[in-house]
Amino acid sequence: MRIFTYSEKETKILGKMIGFFAQKQKINVIALYGEMGVGKTVLTKGIASSFGIDEKDIASSSFIIVSYYPEANFYHIDLYRINNIKEEDIDLWEYFETGTCVIEWAQNLSELPDSTLKIKIDLVDDKTRIFEMEF
Repeated sequence: MRIFTYSEKETKILGKMIGFFAQKQKINVIALYGEMGVGKTVLTKGIASSFGIDEKDIASSSFIIVSYYPEANFYHIDLYRINNIKEEDIDLWEYFETGTCVIEWAQNLSELPDSTLKIKIDLVDDKTRIFEMEF
């Protein structure tokens, strides 16, 4: 499926819709792919809002790998500073099995669960993004 958004607000709304879909379908892992500045964190804010997390609590923090929101059993995983993670390097599978995980820079992982919702984000221009989803 391919979806276009034309503003940050639309990207957050799309994220919220994806979050509700993930909850209904019991999807634990949402993997985000894309270059710097394409809107991964903005989309994550929308997804998190569907779990009752305030968007101001979601930040693009390249130094914190995993942020946990216990009230929603929600993990925001940012792998910007880590390349080619193998399962033995860091045990993200524990998070995948116990809560909902949104992973920014998922291209840095060598393996993901089969049931992962994969979202590739491309920038068309300053405002327009293309989201390609695969489940």
